[in-house]
Amino acid sequence: MPRGQPLATVFWLLLSLGVALPLWVLAWRGLGDLAILPRVLDLAGVSLLLALLGSLLCLGVGGGLAWLAFRARLHTGWDTLLLPAYLVPPFVGALGFLYALQLVNVQPYGVGGILLAWTAHYAPVAYLLLRPALESKLAPLLLACEVHGVTGWKRVRALVPPLFPALVAAFGALYLTLLGNFGVPAVLGLPAQVYTLPTLAYARLFSPASPDPLGEAAAIGLLLGLLAVPALLLSSQPTGEPSPRPLRPRGVWAARGAFILFALLAVVFPLVGLVRRALFNTFTGAFQPAFGDAWALPLVRQGLFNSLLLALLATGLLLLLGLLLAPHRGALKRLRQVLDLHYLLPGTLLALGLILLLAPTPVYATPWILLLAYLLNFAALMLRSMEAGLESGIERLVGVGKLFGLRHGRAWWKIGFPLLRPYLAAGVFLVLPLCLAELTLSAMLYAPGSETLGVAVLSALNGGLFREAAAIGLMLMALSLLLLWVPRKGVVG
Repeated sequence: MPRGQPLATVFWLLLSLGVALPLWVLAWRGLGDLAILPRVLDLAGVSLLLALLGSLLCLGVGGGLAWLAFRARLHTGWDTLLLPAYLVPPFVGALGFLYALQLVNVQPYGVGGILLAWTAHYAPVAYLLLRPALESKLAPLLLACEVHGVTGWKRVRALVPPLFPALVAAFGALYLTLLGNFGVPAVLGLPAQVYTLPTLAYARLFSPASPDPLGEAAAIGLLLGLLAVPALLLSSQPTGEPSPRPLRPRGVWAARGAFILFALLAVVFPLVGLVRRALFNTFTGAFQPAFGDAWALPLVRQGLFNSLLLALLATGLLLLLGLLLAPHRGALKRLRQVLDLHYLLPGTLLALGLILLLAPTPVYATPWILLLAYLLNFAALMLRSMEAGLESGIERLVGVGKLFGLRHGRAWWKIGFPLLRPYLAAGVFLVLPLCLAELTLSAMLYAPGSETLGVAVLSALNGGLFREAAAIGLMLMALSLLLLWVPRKGVVG
């Protein structure tokens, strides 16, 4: 065994324990309040059922779009029709569906509305996860089926088994995301008294009637973690490269029509609801924009400043971390594996753990605890993007530069980092909108003066300022959609 290996093992073990410390503290506190669990098991069943149904719906819609695009050989430029639904914060999309459906006298509160908003937002994620797997796994098999005349059920039996691991992995990633989602159930579930475990933990944490709000919230968080742990084994991201084998395009117009229809239903329809509520008086129908009233609220101005500051700081620091670790691929991979835990597990667990851990410190109740939470929650995404770049052969090109006399650092400066730019842009494309759209951590960790725009939306809704909430939602939507101009490569990897 090399001399430094035991020290490296101890270092990574200590780092892993340190990163997981909020979860250990949460588990310890939650075990002390297990008496509450029998009273919330029915809500655990609701959370589980909603997450399973939502994952299946997202997988069905996103997988169907991926199959149509694969068979039609659609250019990836068509993905631009799907990406806005992902970039728009999910709770803003839920607000848009609420206002749009109210225009046709439909109240989307409850289970149906939650599933609708989830499917609109997360089906593009399923598409992005599955299309590379279709290209790499099914293209050769489908070509062979066409050459040998294999059709019908026999073709299905030939194509589905190779795709099954990718389907399972995508389902696991979706399930973990939906199980921990807070924003959509908060907007569409709480008014109908439909609670999930994240919204219940939030309600107990801020309940003035609870004898031990933090302990009860920790116990609910522990139950949420138990529901999430089995899916961690399924959530590895499927990867694949496009197949060079030629396939004849089939159903091009059907695929294009499906993409356009999804964009109309998932983006344009809720946008119409937000615009209608924000620009026109609800009672008179007169043109009366609510942006001025929304901007007059101190919480909105503070929230916009904090959201932009936190999102840019978190993204910038994670970019810097990725650049520093890029020349050390092994360390980057190990750190990503350590930080995967906070990305995959519901954000409610991290928020409660940080409250328990940092409440006695000066960091608590400041914007810095939110920044720390964002860094822990989204670091794995940036590092995954960097890994994808390093796996594309950049290190070999840097090695060639060294053979021609460049020093290690200069070789990376001249060759490695410029070649990593598309993957850095992909990391920004992944992290920045999630920071802007983040609500679970913000709702639980904010204090007066550190509110975000997401918190401002919830506060406006709770205060009956529905037109102002629509205006704030449009601000967030505009900020998020600006990221469509970021050049990207390998967004999901």
